[in-house]
Amino acid sequence: MPEEKRVNYCFGEFTVDPHRRIMLRAGAAVPLASKAFDLLLALLESEDHELSKDELMSRIWADQMVEDANLTVTMAQLRKVLGEKASDRRFIVTIPGHGYRFVGELRREAPSMDGQTSNDNAPLLPPSATTPPAGSRAQVRGFRRPGLTLVVCLALMLAMAITAYYFWGRRTRATAAPAIKSIAVLPFKPLVADSRDESLEMGMADTLITRLSSNREIRVRPISAVRNYTALAQDPIAAGREQQVDAVLDGQIQKAGTKIRVTVRLLRVGDGAQMWASLFDEEMTDIFTVQDSISERVTSALAVTLTSEEQRGLTKRHTADAEAYQLYLKGRYQLNRLTDEGFFKGRDFFQQATEKDPNYALAYAGLADAYNSLGGFDALASKESFPKARDAAEQALRLDGELAEAHQALAVVKFSYDWDFAGAERECRRALEINPNYSDAHSTYGYFLTAMGRFDEALGEMQRAQELEPLSVEKIAAIGELLYYQRRYDQAIVQYRKALEMDSNSGFVHWALGRTFTAQARYNEAIEELKKAIPLSGDSPDEPAELARTYALMARRGEALKIVDELKRRTDRKVAPCVMAGIFSALGDEAQAFALLDHAFDERDFILVMLKVDPMFDPLRSQPRFGDLTRRVGLP
Repeated sequence: MPEEKRVNYCFGEFTVDPHRRIMLRAGAAVPLASKAFDLLLALLESEDHELSKDELMSRIWADQMVEDANLTVTMAQLRKVLGEKASDRRFIVTIPGHGYRFVGELRREAPSMDGQTSNDNAPLLPPSATTPPAGSRAQVRGFRRPGLTLVVCLALMLAMAITAYYFWGRRTRATAAPAIKSIAVLPFKPLVADSRDESLEMGMADTLITRLSSNREIRVRPISAVRNYTALAQDPIAAGREQQVDAVLDGQIQKAGTKIRVTVRLLRVGDGAQMWASLFDEEMTDIFTVQDSISERVTSALAVTLTSEEQRGLTKRHTADAEAYQLYLKGRYQLNRLTDEGFFKGRDFFQQATEKDPNYALAYAGLADAYNSLGGFDALASKESFPKARDAAEQALRLDGELAEAHQALAVVKFSYDWDFAGAERECRRALEINPNYSDAHSTYGYFLTAMGRFDEALGEMQRAQELEPLSVEKIAAIGELLYYQRRYDQAIVQYRKALEMDSNSGFVHWALGRTFTAQARYNEAIEELKKAIPLSGDSPDEPAELARTYALMARRGEALKIVDELKRRTDRKVAPCVMAGIFSALGDEAQAFALLDHAFDERDFILVMLKVDPMFDPLRSQPRFGDLTRRVGLP
């Protein structure tokens, strides 16, 4: 059979060699993770034909159960290497809601014998420049020319110098390696691909993150920042670069009956060097011993000095019951899905964990988080969810007053439901005193400060949360929300655009961008964004409600009331009374708007905490009844 013809792909300053799986920029090799290379190759081979996300997922992660976020992260990594953003359209164009297409000027060229792309336009040297005349002494005596010995000597000396420089430079670099100031603990992977236990894999990382976060010298990425790195072929160094950390902890875990095997390694991101590695074979009941050892060895490898309090936090065990611990891990895994179903399942697992070990403070904190999520996402009524969240958080703090997660959960209740604003600030500050790297606590405190109108302080907290989670769409969009509440609409739009570069399918961001356009009276653009948001947001009523409010402001009363009627008929998810009040305010029906706001007060609608700053309420702000409502809520 004839040998398959090899071809390189060339575009811009880049050359891609599919056979050797390398990419060059101006002749120099460019580091590219395996999955990012596969993604680029798929786009190049399609050559100007659109590839759907499903096509790319099935090709790049064949036979692997991964989420759409893996494709988003890999695309962001590829674009970073190519030096472009999603809005540049230089090489890769995003097809909103569908997929991607390569649009760069592409050339196919045959590689030369040494693997480089041949260049037919290279100048040819005359024969005399390369070959001695026939019959000459140089030809007869093996091309020995005058001065050749000198050339050989110089070449040997150069080789020795390069070798010495390499080893000495390498030694010097190793000695002068920069201190590790930040670390990402990646979700553990299975040793055997077809026997995954994702709650255990994610939970192992979550537990180690919590332990290492007790150290104030090291910034540890939270579990929400790393939860998408679950692909079996994930390049840990590439993940570390994306997370902008100095080191990554990468591990594998497998459970077989009562046995558990864990392999783990600590890698320096700058040069890929392995700083430490180990293997553990233990009984499942000794998983806590494994976690103690990993935490201590990682801290030792990072050359971190611990206070006595930090040392206790490093090896702190919240339960001695392995079964209760596994139930807790399952609860956290479900909660991280960010779906109503996940919140309910998480609640049930946390409840079982507390029944198994009534002294398990962290499980009570997880139960509080579950109820806060159910109330915050309107899956349960505020009066049903938040009091239960308060009870669980307070029980956690009775068992362990130094639990940052419980202080954070109690802060959410005091802010969103109790309207105890002094207490909410106190709990936020306490959570951050215990764990300064707690990104969700920074976000909660940022929203609290926003509601109080303390915008400068709020921006600092929101930015700190984003620093801890640089790839988080939610944290990027949160800064946009702050700018929206400040009426800095143009800057808010820029921030939302950044979030959409990370995830163009975020229904929340499209909704937030739409309401910002509405605030600017850019109604057609608002409608466009809100119509994108509705199918991306599942059964959430907030997106159609905002569309109704936009129609009302445009004097398209019939279309607005039609949506209102549809929302009233829903039995699954009721729209919040504050949101309905915003629609009727836009329709000019102030009496109905205030009646709904009074109902919101009776129902403890958590949107009322934003009364002071939300532009939605601006048409009502001059009315005495509005000032009275603000005072009743307790806002300063």
